[in-house]
Amino acid sequence: MTEAQLAAYEQLNTEHERARFLLAIGITAAPDKDESGLCYRASVGDIRLPVTGATKLSAIERATAWLKEKAGMAGQGV
Repeated sequence: MTEAQLAAYEQLNTEHERARFLLAIGITAAPDKDESGLCYRASVGDIRLPVTGATKLSAIERATAWLKEKAGMAGQGV
């Protein structure tokens, strides 16, 4: 995420707007640790999402579904 994108994100007022913005940028995942051990943490740039998965792909898919739900787009495919 660029500095301009981060500044634009911070100007958004609603969870709905922020979720749509993050979906447009794209989700990645990196190794992390949670209470159950090693996992992959989803993020968009430097914004870490509260979503993990056992694999990189599962973290990205779960984060996409979670953001779509927040954006009011649930059920529109992953």
